[in-house]
Amino acid sequence: MDHTPGMAGSTPLLPLYQPMKRTWIRFSQRYQAALRQLLKQGPDASLHPAQDLGRRASAIGMLTLDVARVHDEALVTLDPSSTRDGMMKRTEAFFAETITPLERTHQAARKAKAQVRQLKQTLRERTMELAASRRNLQQGIVRRKGVEAALEQNAEHDGKLLDES
Repeated sequence: MDHTPGMAGSTPLLPLYQPMKRTWIRFSQRYQAALRQLLKQGPDASLHPAQDLGRRASAIGMLTLDVARVHDEALVTLDPSSTRDGMMKRTEAFFAETITPLERTHQAARKAKAQVRQLKQTLRERTMELAASRRNLQQGIVRRKGVEAALEQNAEHDGKLLDES
């Protein structure tokens, strides 16, 4: 298992791909710093940095579970006494704000997937309709050719009859 240097815990947090690993480490460091700043500023602190982090997490391809791991790692680095006076609620709010852009991305992906499914179904139905129409046209062509051949035979027969009379 790959354990990220400098990260607490035993769960592998980052992928083996080095450039992405560095990006995720930087994200984790920014997250920890922003969370500490939020707690230092007190209950009236803005959650705007969390929203920015959420957009960044989405941009670098992180999933909600990845951000949850980063959050968990950040909590481990906090002073245990910082869990008093509603600070845990503020850390939860910070996490919730951070994952909001990720959840919106997931919702948009689910909606797009549903639209693609609907378009595929419409395409299948239209393809079947076109195939049936093509079969009908081919049958009509065969009938018309048969009628045309019969008319030609009748014309020849009528021509012979006229010649004989």
